[in-house]
Amino acid sequence: MPLKNVFQIMSSNVDSVGVRKSAQEHIKTLGYRFIARLGEGTFSKVYLTEYTHKDASTSEKLACKLIDTAACSPKFKKKFLPRELAILLRIRHPHIIRVQAMMKCHSKIFIFMRYAEMGDLLTFILAHGPIGENQTRIWGRHMALALQYLHELGIAHRDLKCENILITSNFNVKLSDFGFARHIMKDGAAELSSTYCGSFDYAAPEILKGQPYDARASDMWAYGVLLYVMLNKSMPFKGRTKVVYEAQMDRKWQFRSRVRHKLSSQVKLLVGNLLEPNPIIRYTVEETLAYGWYTENPKMRALRPDELHALTEARGCTTDSRDVLQVKSKLRVSGSDVITTIKAVDETDGGRHGSSLSVKTSTIELIQDASSDVIADRK
Repeated sequence: MPLKNVFQIMSSNVDSVGVRKSAQEHIKTLGYRFIARLGEGTFSKVYLTEYTHKDASTSEKLACKLIDTAACSPKFKKKFLPRELAILLRIRHPHIIRVQAMMKCHSKIFIFMRYAEMGDLLTFILAHGPIGENQTRIWGRHMALALQYLHELGIAHRDLKCENILITSNFNVKLSDFGFARHIMKDGAAELSSTYCGSFDYAAPEILKGQPYDARASDMWAYGVLLYVMLNKSMPFKGRTKVVYEAQMDRKWQFRSRVRHKLSSQVKLLVGNLLEPNPIIRYTVEETLAYGWYTENPKMRALRPDELHALTEARGCTTDSRDVLQVKSKLRVSGSDVITTIKAVDETDGGRHGSSLSVKTSTIELIQDASSDVIADRK
């Protein structure tokens, strides 16, 4: 056969097979445009994207967490990833980042969520210094309400930290990153956790000791650290594991001298009750929200309609590990050009839980509290 004919046959075969589209190219056909990479984690990358609605009349900026399951560890792929996706399917709260859609294509998982224009809380604190007590009260209550909602659903976050608190353009905070979250209820009772996870700086003493722990109580310890960091621009404990554990158990921490005289006795007592080494008597989220530091403000005594609606839904909802099995079944779907929808886009959603509260008026206070000190290296 002439060489020319051989090349023609080879070319024809290549055309018939076609070049396999990348996962991102498939996702683009659904109305998403990838603009820039915002950051990356161990098994994921985060992109700024733009989504054009089906009627093509409006578009919105979104963040996309892209997880490549081919690069994940077996433990993450089989245990943590299905948990995260199952929980993201359930949650819907004004102070938790809104998930717009989730889908799988090839080996990649795409999680599209609200884009927080102001970045994370740690970056904000490093730029502006300690957050004043009044602002900490507002943001702290929002995070407590988010935790209350999760705990009512029988879910523990297990990775509460400043990096996982995102700030929107109108200065509202949203809890994010459910990579270590898990269902904690089994047969109507809380099941103890045994996995060491989360950030060392926010880890409760029972976790550092390596004993089974109530993940709700460890969430509240991390919440206490969060309040401390917001008020001090510093961590309450520093050092190696043994040194930190002993300091936690002996309550060897204090507010920094430059902010100590500015803070009320109520907020100091609240942080003390949250950084309680005994998890049995440590403040719960309900005790925290009922504490006078929050309730002394008349505007904070009642829930907004969207907060009340979310909490009511949580109290009437049954969620357990069976959700994980449903997600795993979707993750098993394969095919060269298959897009598996895990959570469909709700075109009518439009950020139903968008908050009407704006705290731009406190920007001056935040800048006045600025300090040149920095938080210790991230763990």
